[in-house]
Amino acid sequence: MAQQKNSKVIILAESAVMLALSIGLDFIKIWEMPMGGKVTLLSMLPICLLSVKDGLKVGVPTAFLYSLYQLITGIAKGNVFIYTTTAAMVIICVLFDYLVPFTVLGFAGMFKKFKPAKFPELGILLGIILVIFIRFACHYITGFEIWGQWAPEGQSKFVYSLIYNGQYMLPELLMTSIAAGILVKVPAIKKIID
Repeated sequence: MAQQKNSKVIILAESAVMLALSIGLDFIKIWEMPMGGKVTLLSMLPICLLSVKDGLKVGVPTAFLYSLYQLITGIAKGNVFIYTTTAAMVIICVLFDYLVPFTVLGFAGMFKKFKPAKFPELGILLGIILVIFIRFACHYITGFEIWGQWAPEGQSKFVYSLIYNGQYMLPELLMTSIAAGILVKVPAIKKIID
């Protein structure tokens, strides 16, 4: 009984540390887009690795807390409600720019058990790539539903959203995937997340 309680405390502590690490890395901006979105120093990676290590039961709630942090900082910066003119736009903005895209990071461990003989880390990398792509898809939705009004004349709001969100999400995807690919091959880390 005491051992089970200790393991819950350890998991809670790991979650808190990885959440704090993601928040800390979020402050290290490589570049920031003019109307929201940024390339950070691997801020999604700790949440993704937590999901891989401890599963969805731990990863998803921790990622949800990360999404709340993102929403609160978005509100504090004035990026959330200032451009939304209807209740539907507010809901779309809150859901698809904050809550869903950052909570989905907690599903990164969903393919952990997929370990082909020649590339046993493939399932982990697929999970991380997929959740980052879903995050991009969420931002793409708000990009054409809300922010598309700033598309240059003659450019479709769908193309505008693709280009705008791709400018920061593609580097985030590449950097996070490469870093994860390196980290999951390190024997000490491999031992922890297996």
